[in-house]
Amino acid sequence: MSEKETPIERALRKIAEFQVKKAEKLVLIAITASIILGIGMIHLTFNTNITKEMPQNMKSIKLQNEINNDFRGGKVLFIIVSLKKGCYAANMPTDIRDWRVMESMLSLQKELEKETNVEKVVSPATVFENMGYVPKNNEIIKRIISNSEMYDFFSRDYSSALMIVDANTGSSEKDVERLTNDIKDDISHVEKPPCVEYQLTGDAPIRVVLLNLLIGDMKRTFIIAAIIIFFLLVLLRRSIIQAVLIMTPLLMGMAWTMGTLGWLNVHLSIAVAGIGAMLLGLGVEYGVFVLERYLEEREKGKSIEEAIITSVPSVCSSIFGSGTTTIVSFLALATVAFPMIRNLGLTLGFGIFCMLFSAVFIEPCLIIVKDKHGGVK
Repeated sequence: MSEKETPIERALRKIAEFQVKKAEKLVLIAITASIILGIGMIHLTFNTNITKEMPQNMKSIKLQNEINNDFRGGKVLFIIVSLKKGCYAANMPTDIRDWRVMESMLSLQKELEKETNVEKVVSPATVFENMGYVPKNNEIIKRIISNSEMYDFFSRDYSSALMIVDANTGSSEKDVERLTNDIKDDISHVEKPPCVEYQLTGDAPIRVVLLNLLIGDMKRTFIIAAIIIFFLLVLLRRSIIQAVLIMTPLLMGMAWTMGTLGWLNVHLSIAVAGIGAMLLGLGVEYGVFVLERYLEEREKGKSIEEAIITSVPSVCSSIFGSGTTTIVSFLALATVAFPMIRNLGLTLGFGIFCMLFSAVFIEPCLIIVKDKHGGVK
């Protein structure tokens, strides 16, 4: 033991000695923890409500939230009923005020009003709902509409009409998605005249689209990054085994990070869509340094135990310093006013901690186990 060893290096030397004695058990514990925490990823929740990602203590944001609460902003969905462009069919309506369109809209309105979370539906068909029937005469339909308050629900060229759905969208993304799917299901089952289409929009449907994009982007960027990094490691290290030894702690760190967030029910924002790729890119160097330093000691003729006890204190102290500064830098984002950026900083800081922990405490154990059973070349 060198007299110039720092307290961190002395602590790491003791950790290395423990890793040599309990390598197999520590690997088993790490795998078990990865499985248990990894299950938490199925409980990950996301926040696609952009207004909640704005600084909530600002006067203008508070006023906007009050308006939304008092006037149900963000809880209104819109259904656009229009003549499909480029569509031609026999007996197709040429005016959205066609009695068949009104019958179709009235049928949909009645179905929507049966939904538990739908409080009210207003559309041009409302006037006919009050009458109790739809006259099967287009001229009468036009006259009734022109003399009613529903006149403004039509476009200027009468190629489209608007249905407004006042609904309780709920507080969670699952509630929003469930309501949106229920309304889409009602739209798909309503009978429509030829060349007439229904399109759903509004805050809730947009949030569902954002949620699907967020999950898709998150998965895709992580998979692409993992594949590219793995093949680069194979190319640079010229060894599949070494690439696996470096990648395994990274994947464990990712499982710990995302799984913990899932178990703690932390709502992830749109900003974290690429967090998987970012953590892999930032954490891969830790694993490379640990393995490279170990191989240097092995090339000097040292045993597996001696190489670990020598390499871990020297390289992991540097990794610890580098990782700590990175974590602190990300945690500094927790001081910003925007919740989206603040949550990104906290998530990345925690993710780097998991990557650092897996590189320092788990990768040496993996190296020991593999080197004892076939080598690491």
